[in-house]
Amino acid sequence: MKVPRSRRRGKSRIFQVNWFRAVARVSIIKNNEPMNGRIIRLVKDVYRTAPMMEIKFENGSTCLLPAFNGAYVGKMVTYLKDDFSDGAITKLKDVPLGTSVYNIELKPNDGGKLVRAGGLSAQVMERSEDRVAVALPSSSILNVNPECRAVIGKIANGGRIEKPFYKAGNKHHLIRARGRYWPMNATVAMNAYEHKFGGKRRSTQHKAKSSARMASPGAKVGSIAPRRTGKR
Repeated sequence: MKVPRSRRRGKSRIFQVNWFRAVARVSIIKNNEPMNGRIIRLVKDVYRTAPMMEIKFENGSTCLLPAFNGAYVGKMVTYLKDDFSDGAITKLKDVPLGTSVYNIELKPNDGGKLVRAGGLSAQVMERSEDRVAVALPSSSILNVNPECRAVIGKIANGGRIEKPFYKAGNKHHLIRARGRYWPMNATVAMNAYEHKFGGKRRSTQHKAKSSARMASPGAKVGSIAPRRTGKR
């Protein structure tokens, strides 16, 4: 019997993300003193939809952050200063209302967790002493600690979603590169040797639909350790 796709995805190296190919990861800025920095290089990472920028600060420390729209090598950026131009890193409590921000921290000094894909940006909507309301790209409003930091501006590579696919093959390879699998065949439409739900009748009738709780990774297909099966 052919190994089902769900089982192959549980064990096969083909379906795992090869993190050793990752070039850059967002790094945390530990210093809380205002200072200036300069972009020393732009980095392309195969696992990101936007380029990364490496910033070197006055104290000699460096960090990697998603590049903003208009970033270039040699551009000066500020950190925790009264500057709200694109690329400036500041706390949300100091950002004017209506400003576009990205790489937003969920907790102070965590390095940034929100809005990091190419072409995205959030907007500061409302501010009080204990919270800052941020409108995310999904149109949802999130209340964040005012001490959390963010980068002013919009992430680069915004035109990536405007390019047409032209043919289904392009979409297949692009989505496969992003860790998603398309198209997905229905299991009942497969042959009997390809999946336990497959067969000529396209029906799961008379076929086992339960899997053991301690089954191997990827082998859990159908009902997982059900208390009972069949008609009531």
